[in-house]
Amino acid sequence: MKVLFILLRVLFGLLFISSGVLKLFPLDYFELILVDQVGLSWNVVPFFARFVIWTEIVIGLCIAFSFRLKWSLISSLIMLVGFTLYLFFQVFNGNGAEDCGCFGELIPLDGPSSIIKNLIFILIGSGLLIMKSAAAKWRWSIAAPILALITIPIILGFFPLPEYNSDADFELDIELLERSEFPDSLHSITNGRKVVVVMLAKCIHCAQLASLIAQLEPEEVKNDLRIIVMGKDEAIDFFIHETNIEDFQISRSSDRELLGAIGGTFPTVIFADKGEVKSKWKGQDVNIKLLNELLQLD
Repeated sequence: MKVLFILLRVLFGLLFISSGVLKLFPLDYFELILVDQVGLSWNVVPFFARFVIWTEIVIGLCIAFSFRLKWSLISSLIMLVGFTLYLFFQVFNGNGAEDCGCFGELIPLDGPSSIIKNLIFILIGSGLLIMKSAAAKWRWSIAAPILALITIPIILGFFPLPEYNSDADFELDIELLERSEFPDSLHSITNGRKVVVVMLAKCIHCAQLASLIAQLEPEEVKNDLRIIVMGKDEAIDFFIHETNIEDFQISRSSDRELLGAIGGTFPTVIFADKGEVKSKWKGQDVNIKLLNELLQLD
């Protein structure tokens, strides 16, 4: 029983540590999920993301090294139960297909899969709490708080807080859009009317919108429509191929200032006229009907 307890405890601790560490690669991906799905402000999310990651790593270390084990297990269960309730809420509202970001970009999990994973973790954590009296305290438990303190400068050293200002009112500077390079260089983004669609390669709603855009005639909208896809090159390649938007004016971007300007919400539609942003729409306000109206296709 004691050996089983130790094995489960170390495994459970390593799972928490892994969850925290994997969120760091890339950290931007986890931050975007917090903004897009949780609705956090882009000013708050860099601090909150690092705090969540640090908390997971600390809890995992404390459990693995049996430091304040009872309270560490209780803390882990509170996190798991709280996050599971949030996932149930997401699934209930029809957003269960989105990646929850539990294990970063490396291991994407949708809502239902993450709920099942959390329920298994809750069972393990509860079992460890019940079995706790069967294990003796490990004399090396002091290593947990020492390692926990060391993780703070490591996280902030390798993943420093970004320096940028969130544009909560969306007073978007056209220069942020001008940074994006499009295949058709003859038609500048500041030349005449432009409808700019900003999408995230990992966003399911963006993929649905892109698939509808693919049904438009590229030649008919090539002067007015610009698409900016954000993410890693591999993810963008897959996104473009799967949604069949290869023939449209597309630019790739990982511009953090642009992310901050749109509040990290996808998809986003920006209407600019003669080099000035006139209007914008984000999230659920964006649909193909809106694009048809802006492109004057109706």
